[in-house]
Amino acid sequence: MIAVGGSIGRIGSGLVIAFAISFAAVAGAWAQSAMPSSESVLNAAFQNRYAIDAISRVELVMRNGSGEEIRRKVHYITKIIDDRLHSIARLTAPEYLRGMTILTIEQRDRSHDAFAFLPALGKTRRVATAQKGDAFFGSDLTYEDLERKRTDEFELGELVVAEHEGEAIYRIGGALVRKGIYSRVEFDVAQSDHAILATRYYKRGESEPYRVLETPRSGMVERGGHILPTRLLVSNARSETSTEVLIADLQVNASIPDRIFTVATLEQQRKLPEPKP
Repeated sequence: MIAVGGSIGRIGSGLVIAFAISFAAVAGAWAQSAMPSSESVLNAAFQNRYAIDAISRVELVMRNGSGEEIRRKVHYITKIIDDRLHSIARLTAPEYLRGMTILTIEQRDRSHDAFAFLPALGKTRRVATAQKGDAFFGSDLTYEDLERKRTDEFELGELVVAEHEGEAIYRIGGALVRKGIYSRVEFDVAQSDHAILATRYYKRGESEPYRVLETPRSGMVERGGHILPTRLLVSNARSETSTEVLIADLQVNASIPDRIFTVATLEQQRKLPEPKP
């Protein structure tokens, strides 16, 4: 009887161990399958941030290393036309720069056409692709910051679960597929609503970002089903400068005519749609 009981005990223990191993394997597989992919998270983040028709007033507060400030105000409009982002930005202050306008049009091959109108010269010039890293109206924003981002522009790394200022995020890094002004980029995407809370840009071979763009949660608003920033903080470690971007009168899903996104709008200084109160 003792021998039989011992055998039964050993069999029972074996079953428990086998069940535990099986359960752990299933739980591990479930956890892995439950984790979203880098591409799906970033797709949702880009869709939230860029797939909108919007009108807003933007103030650029530029600060140098000594804390001195320069302020500029911009009338900014974006619209998705045939699944391509179109944007137009016109300076409204200071007075001596009033009327300077930037037009950006995403092309079907994912390249971008950009044009700048200089009222002092009464001329429009094309902004070359190599100039996408140039300062936007003298700020730490670049022309590229205004362009729509797509996941196939990057060789994405693994998704990492992390925290950003106490909020649960997905951290996703990616190397730039085509040669550009930076080598790789890192996004902090909120797990709750796919808002992009921070973007860090790196030069080749460097472990520290040379430029960081942050969108504090305190400055987020909901508009038309999108979670959008009304405050951006851009810092440049190389130039030791920073720019605070303040967005006001943000109107989403506004009625915006396609015809304003033309060079004629720049040269004729056509009136742009205003955000409704």
